[in-house]
Amino acid sequence: MAETLIFSVDGIEHEIDLDTTRSPRTLARILDALPATVDVHCAKIAGSHIMWPVPVVERLEAGADVLAMPPGACFYWPERQYLEITYDALQAETASVSYLGRVAGDVGWLRDYAERQRREQGRRIFRAGVFVRGRSSARAAAMPEEPDAWRRLCCARRDAWKEEPADVRALLDRRGLNLPFGALAMAEGELRKLHELLWRLWNEGERRGDAEKVAIAVFALDAAIGRVGGFCHMQATAKSLQDGIACLTQTLVPSEAILTELVLYVGRMAAWLDLHICWWPINELTLEALKQTGPNGRGGAKRPLTVASE
Repeated sequence: MAETLIFSVDGIEHEIDLDTTRSPRTLARILDALPATVDVHCAKIAGSHIMWPVPVVERLEAGADVLAMPPGACFYWPERQYLEITYDALQAETASVSYLGRVAGDVGWLRDYAERQRREQGRRIFRAGVFVRGRSSARAAAMPEEPDAWRRLCCARRDAWKEEPADVRALLDRRGLNLPFGALAMAEGELRKLHELLWRLWNEGERRGDAEKVAIAVFALDAAIGRVGGFCHMQATAKSLQDGIACLTQTLVPSEAILTELVLYVGRMAAWLDLHICWWPINELTLEALKQTGPNGRGGAKRPLTVASE
């Protein structure tokens, strides 16, 4: 009997018919992590979909072109560890994803929900319940016993997936010239790029030697510490990244296990910051500005750029 994933929002349970044949390994890992309450994120580039992070690091399985996903498709994006659901044709984006299933029935409710969610992201956090009926609660992984960098990193990852870390709230509470937005945008971008690079290193498997992967990861982590800790003052986050460097250089734990923890930790931290960015209103402000400052007043009357004097 095929299992059905439930996506519950606004008190209504919406069914997603799962395909157990296309990406069985990925699907099994995701179902093992359920039930869960997730935060829903808006699309930035592809447009017509919603997404939420899942604590599952998996390689691409039976890869499919994301632009070939029909309305209502549910899929896993390996590089970001997001589950996504589409409600219309996607805009241009190059990515391969692992197909998992499709929303049962009409997706009109999803289109309406996504429209509201994308316009209000940054002003409020949208949450949903995701579960399979009859499945028991996911078991929490045991933490290492040794009170060293490895244990601290594992605990930081676990805590980041439980609730919004204090480091995020402290950044949002800062005030000053272009604060908190300047620090928020920089920290989210730095962690997003670090996350994707760490995942790429993890995804290399045996195609790249451990020593080379460790060297690249340490370089990237050190650079991110300078930005996230030094510029954005997310000191607890910077300390966790430093623990990642310690784990990689001490070689007491296999590098793939360390990279997995870092991918999950860094990705979740980036996702927390992402929730507080008003992507759609900022895009609308940008479009309005381009009417006045584009080439020859593109989209509006001709108007020269004003350059401030020093």
